[in-house]
Amino acid sequence: MQMSSRKRSRDEVDCDGAKRGVWLVKVPKYLSDIWEANAGSDVGRLNIASNNGKTVVKLKNRQGLTMPDNMEGATSKGGSIPEEHSFIIGDIVNQTMVVLGEDKTGLNEDINIRTGSLSLEGRVVKRAECRPPDSLAYLKMKIGHIEKSGQPKRHIQTIDKAAVKYKPVNMHEEDMARIKQKKEGIKTVRMDKDVLRQNIFMQFEKHEYYRLQDLQQLMNQPASYVKEILQEIAVYNSQPPHKSMWNLKPEYRNYST
Repeated sequence: MQMSSRKRSRDEVDCDGAKRGVWLVKVPKYLSDIWEANAGSDVGRLNIASNNGKTVVKLKNRQGLTMPDNMEGATSKGGSIPEEHSFIIGDIVNQTMVVLGEDKTGLNEDINIRTGSLSLEGRVVKRAECRPPDSLAYLKMKIGHIEKSGQPKRHIQTIDKAAVKYKPVNMHEEDMARIKQKKEGIKTVRMDKDVLRQNIFMQFEKHEYYRLQDLQQLMNQPASYVKEILQEIAVYNSQPPHKSMWNLKPEYRNYST
């Protein structure tokens, strides 16, 4: 049997990893903050053993991990980040969950308005909860973290002399054009409905999905006027992966495959 050499479309989901088993693990927020601060590096080791036929899983943190800013001061009162955490494991019953990944490589300026390539990273086969040990050091660490989180982010400071810190603000071309139109009393003129419809069709030839505000800026027309045309020729998506975006109705589509 020959494998198809057809290039995968962005609308298709890569299911090559659908049979890969993954764990869904709930971790404490302080631990997820530490992992985020050490992204791209080794954060610890997972030890899996069997005790009387029962699986015992423990996570041992790597020494010398970088602490996030919100953890500074939390360990100053005798508290410390636990070096080891236990996993409480449970099975997935009457439920199917998968991990969905999105790759936006190559979208460039369209990265915020287009969906990337979707792929199934794996199927959840175990559910686990990462729990810290019941130790005095952990309790002191949590107390310090709560106290630090409760501190106000802004402080009142008395100064002898008011400081003048005015900085020049750059005036963008769009702002200058808007101010000029306001001074001259220029109003946005509605283009002919057929012309606007044709221009919107031309935009959909470039990209399959658009947000209303993006089309409104491209057309330089009132949002309500653009929406009126979209309701005739397009469909509004209320569900992911293209939530809050419009695409042409099937009878108007003519995309190359």
